[in-house]
Amino acid sequence: MSFKFVQMSDPQLGFYASRHPGTEGIAYEVANLSKAISITNEIAPDFVITTGDLMQDRLESSHADIVKDMYSQLNCDYYFAPGNADLTNSPEFEDIERYNKRFGKDYYSFNHKESQFIILNSCVLFDWSNVPNEDAKQITFLEQQLEIGKQSKVVHQLIFMHHPLFGNDPKEEDSHMVLPKSQRSKFLKLLDDYKVSGVFTGHWHANNITNYNSTNLITSGPITFSLGEEGSGIRLIEVDGNNFNHKYIEL
Repeated sequence: MSFKFVQMSDPQLGFYASRHPGTEGIAYEVANLSKAISITNEIAPDFVITTGDLMQDRLESSHADIVKDMYSQLNCDYYFAPGNADLTNSPEFEDIERYNKRFGKDYYSFNHKESQFIILNSCVLFDWSNVPNEDAKQITFLEQQLEIGKQSKVVHQLIFMHHPLFGNDPKEEDSHMVLPKSQRSKFLKLLDDYKVSGVFTGHWHANNITNYNSTNLITSGPITFSLGEEGSGIRLIEVDGNNFNHKYIEL
């Protein structure tokens, strides 16, 4: 059982202009996403998963159309998870409904070659104040899917969402960079209980690789403007039996 897939994160059409006064438009992101798609098609992965922030302005419907049109140029299946720019930092039900109409379900799962892939909407785990019970629904869904995967004896259980659980310390304080401790503790218990192989996230516009016991926590840099030491890029993940390896490919 061997296969490969690509993680993209934060295409975020319009982010560069928002950080560079005097610059307008989405040319930076369009050029980077085009290059990412070209590199990915050369790699020929089984599929692509993008961990959120597809566009900077969630109300700009033309940007959503551009995202969908560009991703249709991939020579493989592709999957999205929502980010805070797609739904806001304090999402409301109308934000989730808008996302669903544009890009599909905001949380779901699928299996591929004896591995389970769980895509979550971490925005409602970050702030559920305007969408009561949506955080609980996500945690319940995660636990149910992990149990289904365990019963079917998948080799790897992999989770994809926008917000990292933490940076370096599972007990670190709440911030806009990570999930709050109240949600983090529930999440970490499930990672331990089910021996999840990996959690893939974005949001930081930078790479950060750490572990929580036996689980790999992998935060990937962005398609748009990078805020880390490495430039914009994509991550190639290769699964071979009980092992998986990954590397970041700069654009």
